[in-house]
Amino acid sequence: MEKNINSTIKKIRSDKDFSQKYIVDGIMTQSAYSKFELNKTDITYSSLASILENLEVTFEEVLYIQNGFKHTEKDAIFKKFISLSFNNEENIKELLNMSVSYLDKKDDQLISDIKSLAEALLILIYTADKTMLVASVSNVWQRLSVKNQFYFSDLYLLNSIFYFFPLETMLEIKRLAFKSIERYGDFQNIQRLKINFCVNISLMLIKDKCYVEALKEIETAIIFSKKQKAYLQLAVCYVRKGICLNSLGNSGFPWVQKGMELLTVLEEHELLQMATVEISQYSDT
Repeated sequence: MEKNINSTIKKIRSDKDFSQKYIVDGIMTQSAYSKFELNKTDITYSSLASILENLEVTFEEVLYIQNGFKHTEKDAIFKKFISLSFNNEENIKELLNMSVSYLDKKDDQLISDIKSLAEALLILIYTADKTMLVASVSNVWQRLSVKNQFYFSDLYLLNSIFYFFPLETMLEIKRLAFKSIERYGDFQNIQRLKINFCVNISLMLIKDKCYVEALKEIETAIIFSKKQKAYLQLAVCYVRKGICLNSLGNSGFPWVQKGMELLTVLEEHELLQMATVEISQYSDT
């Protein structure tokens, strides 16, 4: 593990067999850069960004290398959070423990929010008490609700809390979130969040027996899922499409079967179980 970013960049440059002259050409003097590598001076962020571009690495990769080729504790928590399956009790507990451990050492708003959401998800699993759920995420929502623009971590937090609220609020959150997601383009697969918002809303609409509206959300999610090659979400959409069609008096069985077969091929046993429960609760299939 390198002690600082200066020595990390020096090692990367050396390993790639790049000269100092090559990576600072047009950016700064070689003498000034040499002092930076020796940790005798700092450089501006704009200079650093240009140097990293010449080194063919991102800032995130540099930090990863500096930390011994592993994520920092905070990054590890956030990455676990954004990949979390919200019905996996074991993973949620692990995320909660990681967050508590981190907060014992340092105050951090994002990790505190993740801790609150992990607690809310466990409440959802254990009791599904709506009052307790809303109370557990209210601080997170109050902080996010006053923002005019949602950033990367904000959007993932929103994706985790918005279905704890009434359907009308969910639809408004989705509208605001989509506006922010569009600004990010293809940054770090963030477009996949659109699928999550639509899929989560579709279940709420199905529960409220709003099948036409649910079908619209599902069809939108299917388009996004195909574009992003998100096959797990696509399978869930197929099942829910079938449930909606059945409830509207149409033949939804082929769609249910298609979704279940896809989950079977992907060996997604937990999602298969979840889909089976949904079929039992919301469809005559």
